[in-house]
Parts: sequence; C-alpha cells; structure tokens
Amino acid sequence: MKGLLAFFEGGPGGLKADESQRLALQTLEDFVMSDQERGVQVISGPAGSGKTFMMKALVQWMQALERPVVLLAPTGRAAKVLARTTRMRANTLHRQLYRPVEEALMPGRGLRVRFELKSMERDEPCVFVVDEASMMGNGSGGGEALIGDLLQQVYDSSSWHKIILVGDPYQLPPVGENDSPAFRPETWTPWGCTFGRIPLEGRYRQGADSPVLDLASKILEWMRESATAPSSRWWDAFSDWVEDYAAGGSEDDPRLLKGIGLAVKDFRLHYEPGQRVFLAYSNAWVSRFNNQYRTLVQRRTGTRPRDGEPLLVVRNQYLAGGQMLANGEEVRLLRKVGRTHRHAGMAWCNAVLEWVGLDGEAREFESKICLDLLDSGQPGLNAAQQQALWQARSLDKEEERDPYMQALWVKYPYAQTVHKAQGGAWSRVYLLLEKPYSFQDSVGYLRWLYTAVTRCSDRLVLVQPGK
Repeated sequence: MKGLLAFFEGGPGGLKADESQRLALQTLEDFVMSDQERGVQVISGPAGSGKTFMMKALVQWMQALERPVVLLAPTGRAAKVLARTTRMRANTLHRQLYRPVEEALMPGRGLRVRFELKSMERDEPCVFVVDEASMMGNGSGGGEALIGDLLQQVYDSSSWHKIILVGDPYQLPPVGENDSPAFRPETWTPWGCTFGRIPLEGRYRQGADSPVLDLASKILEWMRESATAPSSRWWDAFSDWVEDYAAGGSEDDPRLLKGIGLAVKDFRLHYEPGQRVFLAYSNAWVSRFNNQYRTLVQRRTGTRPRDGEPLLVVRNQYLAGGQMLANGEEVRLLRKVGRTHRHAGMAWCNAVLEWVGLDGEAREFESKICLDLLDSGQPGLNAAQQQALWQARSLDKEEERDPYMQALWVKYPYAQTVHKAQGGAWSRVYLLLEKPYSFQDSVGYLRWLYTAVTRCSDRLVLVQPGK
C-alpha cells in the first residue's frame, strides 16, 4: 500500500513535498497508524502552506486503507469548501455534536428548542478531521464549548478514536479569545489527550508570485514585529504596498478603487454568485454596500427581497426533519407568500426558500423572514427586538410553536464582515480598507487584515472608503 507521501505527490499538478512537508506527512501517517489512545494532532500553517493538499491526500489514503474518516468544520460554508476540496461529505461541528430538543416553557409560552450533546457509537477506531480549527472555542469567551463537547462525544465512544485539527493560527480567533485555543497544548492535556503539532511552511497556493500571498506573508512579518516591539511603522509599509499593488491594475481591471460607489459599480460588472464578495469590518459598511448594490441592480432599496435573490443565514436554524441550516450558509428566495405584515413592531413576510445541503441535494422549505433585519446595520435582532417577540408570543396561547420565534434570520450576502466570511473563499474579493477602532493593538488589526486577505483565491480589489 502506498504511503501518505505518495498520495500527496501523486495528485493533480504534481506537487513535490519540501522537507517540512515530508516530515509532516510522515508524522501524520505514524499518528494515524499508531495504537495511541486519545490522540490529538494539529496541522497548522499560514495561507498557501499546503494544508489543503495534505487533507486531500489524507482522505484518499484513508479511503485506500478502508479506514473510517469523518470530516468536520465549524461553519456550513467551511464544511462545503472542505467537501468540495476532498470530494467527500463534510459536516458542521454543530450537526455532528448536537441534537435539538423541545422543552415546555411557562403556560402560554409554548415550546422552545435547546441543544444537547449527542452520543455516538462507533466500534471501529475512526479519525475525525476538523478543518478551520482556529474558529473552535472552548467556551471561555462566551461562545460554544466546541472543543470540550467534541472530546466528550468522541472519547465517550472510544478512546481509540483520533482527532486531527487543521487550521491557520494567524486568523481571527473565536470571539472573546486572544488566540485560538485549539492550537494550545494546555487546552487538550486536562482531558488526558496526547497532543502533537505539525507546523507547515512554504507557499504553494495561487503560485509563488501571487500578490495575495505576498501581502499575507508581509502581514505575518508585521504581526511578529508588532508582537515583540509595538509600533505603527507597519502602516507606512502597508500603504507603500497598496500603492505599488494599485499601479499594477488597469482601468478595465483595477486593483484599487477610491470610494464605495466605484466599488459597487465594479462589483456589478464582475458579479458571480458565490464567487464575489465585498468584505468590511463593520456591519454598518456591510449594510451600506448591500443597499447601494441592490439599488443599482434592481432599482430598489429597502427591505423587500426579490424572487430568486440569494440570502445569507446568520443564525443556526433547524428545519423540519432535523436538517440544520448553519450560520454562514446561503439560501435562495423562491417566492414570497401572501402580504407583508407586522408583528412585534417589525415587518415580516412568509417565504418559500431553497437550500442546497452538504449532500448536494436542493430542498425547499417555508419560513418567516424578518424584513427589518435584512438591511439593518446589525448582525442579528437586537435584545429589544427579541424581547418584543417574547412579549408578543405570550399573548398567543393557541399554538405551541411560534413561527416568528422560529423564523430564519437572513441578510443579503453581497457584502459581509470578515468575521462572518471566515472559513470561506471567493475568487474575487473587494476589501474595504477601514481601520477598525475597536482593536486596541496592531496585532489584533493585522489578524483581521490577514484573515480578510486570505479569503481571496485569485483577485483582490482594495477599496478606500472615501467621504
């Protein structure tokens, strides 16, 4: 049987492993074949270091060995990218770990859905591969305790299972964290895990002369310099890079656009669903771009989506039959049903939507949509709006399920925040060069910039906010 290295070098393009990759591949092969209990292995590296090639080779090798492997990712978008890359089905961590449970509330408030950890029974040792592991939290920052729940589910089934984490340690960490806990040994050792880490180096994605990877590499240099000696000198170096990069563009194919209006027009010229995105730091800029783009294309503004328009899911939602729409996935509005109406002080409509699941199958479903959320400058319904829904629900005692509480939370997908886009990849990315004031240090901003730049697989178009 061929080893992992042969599958790595035998793929399309004839990529030859360098010394660090040969060592990483051999370490990974030894880890999978060992009798080690509670093993956790991390493959970490910056953009273009070969992580994707390694995952593809790992899946092909495991299949050749007829060994079971489960592919996972933190978001629906990342899971679809992983499935497309490996040509094997991938699931979100949420789908793998949790199941919805309905429980009764106080009289007159019907039912609510909570999530509990699923048990898992697998007799044969299995390898669980988690991509985009930098997004996994342990609950300390206020988010879900994905790491602990994954360990509990996997090792309650069998201590002979193995976990492989793949990710970029320089991307944005989970909310509330300074770095990614998945890459820290102290996260795993209290659970009795044997932890190993394989650092990758080199540049392979997009070609060695890729401007995108060149910028990503420079950002990493500035990040290391700022971590040891805090300074704002990197901003001057970045400004010089932007000037040089812009000089390589043309009128028909610009690399730098001055003003949001020019960005909207260029975005329209090059728009392809799922292949183009405008990225910003703040939800306010995201909302502004989406509104201007829709006004230009459809000659309309406001909260009324058109039939056939794509929408971005911004909250996990379980559908009838147990299928889960994950935060970050896209759906398509097929048609609106009935009239727009108001409930709890907000505008709503009934809609028939289409969703392509991780299995590639298109499904139709019905849901209510909050039109006020669609083009607001907020990531979701605020506390006051959610409280208004609860108060309105208490007045209706006839139904146990409240369709407004179970409504799908969606936004327009043309522009997104970098946090929301994490785990995705687009061939043409428009990046708004705003300097977020919420970052108290240069390293935090550079992480954000690095994460934004590495969402691009081909053409990066920089956008200056203008007046």
